Amino acid sequence: MADEAYYKLRDVLDKMPNGYPATKDGLEIRILKKIFTPEEADITARLKMKMETVEAIAARTGLDPAYLKKMLPQMADKGQIFGVTIGAATIYKLMPFAFGIYEWQLPRLDRELAELVEEYFEREFGEEFHRHGPSIGKVVPVEAEIPHGSVVEPYESLTALINNAKAWAVDECICKKEKALIGQGCGKPIEVCIGLAPIENFFDTFFWGRSITKEEALAVLKKAEDAGLVHMTTNQKQGQIFICNCCGCCCGVLRGINEKGMLHAMAHSNYRAVVDADACTGCGVCVDRCQVKAIDMNGIAAINERCIGCGLCVSACPAEAMKLVRRSPEEIEYVPNDEKDWIQKRSESRGRDDYRELLK
Repeated sequence: MADEAYYKLRDVLDKMPNGYPATKDGLEIRILKKIFTPEEADITARLKMKMETVEAIAARTGLDPAYLKKMLPQMADKGQIFGVTIGAATIYKLMPFAFGIYEWQLPRLDRELAELVEEYFEREFGEEFHRHGPSIGKVVPVEAEIPHGSVVEPYESLTALINNAKAWAVDECICKKEKALIGQGCGKPIEVCIGLAPIENFFDTFFWGRSITKEEALAVLKKAEDAGLVHMTTNQKQGQIFICNCCGCCCGVLRGINEKGMLHAMAHSNYRAVVDADACTGCGVCVDRCQVKAIDMNGIAAINERCIGCGLCVSACPAEAMKLVRRSPEEIEYVPNDEKDWIQKRSESRGRDDYRELLK
């Protein structure tokens, strides 16, 4: 009976547009058993993708309200579900496995879980996660390298995203921590994941992250750029709640490009790099900075089709031979308006509409 809760939760998570595919040997179930007790798995599988109060969840599921009032806050603090208090009301909803439940296991991540998730990524999950669009994350270029005079949308500007938030936090990168736990760490800065919230002081009591100021958030971006990390946020025009700073060796999304050859595993920025062949000295700094192997070097640098438009090569070129240019209209990828739009487009790509059951 206990295992039934895990299989039910697996099926619910796989209905979500992010996916959580089954394996022949039950690897995905072993991961859930590391994160949830049978009781927690049962409750999570009953939640929806929409926000609900304890009373609404109790009325819909038949579960005892007192039981839910005890369990749900504990589960939210464990990163198993999303919970937030707004005024006098606390509301909860189901989270996808990634980005979601797994990232929020950061305080509890150990070598065993890291190895299980790494194996799952290498096998079923990575393939399922990256082969459908729209991509879950979008590159945001180094802002100083955006061509002067460009019309920059708010979602293309990390400064705008940070300025428009009302609370900020920073925590370790789950991908870099996972790799370090299995002996494959890269040594790049790890405390570089930024959380954004539209509610003042939100992170003061939230289980994830260390609450920081807006100025400190901007300093984290600068540290990430100096270390050659790619800026990424949600692939939508509004509603961003995080900024990741990613390396090609650890990031689960960039690894979709580097290891699986899925060039659109991460949505490209609206820019691409170009080289002034006459100015390039062939020093190779740009090759070392590029996280997706998008620069070929044969005497001088040449940009290939893997360019994601991050701008890291531009900001580091000592000869100033690199620059970003805006992609042509036909090259610019569709950006969903918001989470609802992304969910619909992604589910259509997967050929599934059973996610709608989770919104009723």
